[in-house]
Amino acid sequence: MFSGQGSQYANMGLSFFENNLDKIKIAEDILGFDILNALKNENEELKKTSFTQTLMTLMMMFIYDELKEKIEISGTLGFSLGEYSALYAASVYDFETLIKLVLYRSKLMDEASTKYPGKMVAVLNTDLDNLEKVVSDIAKNDIITIANYNARSQHVLSGSEQAINNALDILKELGVRRMIPLNVSGGFHSQLMNDASHKLNTYLKTLKPTSPLIPVYLNTTAKPLVLSELEMRLTDQIKSSVYFYQTIEEMIKDGFTHFIEVGPGNVLTNLVKRNYEVKVINIESKEDFKKLEEFLNVE
Repeated sequence: MFSGQGSQYANMGLSFFENNLDKIKIAEDILGFDILNALKNENEELKKTSFTQTLMTLMMMFIYDELKEKIEISGTLGFSLGEYSALYAASVYDFETLIKLVLYRSKLMDEASTKYPGKMVAVLNTDLDNLEKVVSDIAKNDIITIANYNARSQHVLSGSEQAINNALDILKELGVRRMIPLNVSGGFHSQLMNDASHKLNTYLKTLKPTSPLIPVYLNTTAKPLVLSELEMRLTDQIKSSVYFYQTIEEMIKDGFTHFIEVGPGNVLTNLVKRNYEVKVINIESKEDFKKLEEFLNVE
């Protein structure tokens, strides 16, 4: 499981970066900035989408490259941004292609966020039917959607600032107590990203993906990737909902029993651990590799 944007922090995965200086040089030629310096976050680079998305992707790819030498990986998924690292893990895109793709995606999202301001908010412990009713009513006149299905009791709304504010007011009246604004720069995974989606589609048409070596379970379908649909799925992903808990449930149904979150933080680890009877750990540092043997041997 590859982490989504929002879990980043200064010097994340530094030891993995220091062990991949050759690949860092290749990435720096593409990105146009000093990667190790940007990781320090001294100029708040990690608040800027184009820095955050590329640095997180590099970190997750470097960890995965080391992880696959130690254990056999049977399938993969990623949360939003993390889906791109999942495609790398399955050898759908190579290193250079993926860095260029993530950089372009991040710039498109930045542009869309500036042109069409929006916000996102997590809503906890709320009946989904009630939440869908509120969203459906507001969406008749404004842009709002359920962007992330994190767990059966946790969802994220995305949309215009006015639409989100209206939703929060209505939910308060309905007695909802836990609503947490997310520290993001726009209304991602909503129709506010339509422009970005169209431009991304044009770029995707220039790429030559290869068949996945392992199943990649997708945000938009909760099902394994069909290569002929990749262009369509990634075009939709930037503006569509992330069906995370549905994906986990589909993977469990398909026989997966051990889940490893790769990347900064343990957001996905906690979501899975709290809701499902499967084994799960996160790896974000060299020290975390010590947990692998016990993790795989516990039945």
